Amino acid sequence: ASVANDGLKDVKGFYANSFDCILLDPPCSALGLRPKLQIDTKSAKELLKAADYQQKFIRNAIPLLKVGGRMTYSTCTINTLENEENVKFILKEFPCMRLESLVHLPGLPGLPDKGLTEEECQMVRRFDPTDTIDTMGFFLAGFQKVF
Repeated sequence: ASVANDGLKDVKGFYANSFDCILLDPPCSALGLRPKLQIDTKSAKELLKAADYQQKFIRNAIPLLKVGGRMTYSTCTINTLENEENVKFILKEFPCMRLESLVHLPGLPGLPDKGLTEEECQMVRRFDPTDTIDTMGFFLAGFQKVF
């Protein structure tokens, strides 16, 4: 497959409004993985680029989703730029997407003051390796395309 202008491979055969469900787990900084809990200055600069790169995947995935379809956004990082702030990006840039509550799942709510309202923070799930649940760090948000 050729590479499109946004740097992603141009894969033929996927049509707008053709998916009932999408699990979007784009490449991330992987800061939730236990062996990678130390950051050097070079990778700190790269963290700023990770969310922008993920937004390319978001921009390509949402048009593929049918009205009524659901998308789960997930990362294996604790970086708020890649988590809460990308949820904010989706809600702002794609008014057709509605955040769905994942409060029935274990984990912590989203972090405050990172672009989401208090209610929206309660709807996403954040897993932190320092919490009482023995897990690596990762993040989940659920959406439904409403129009």
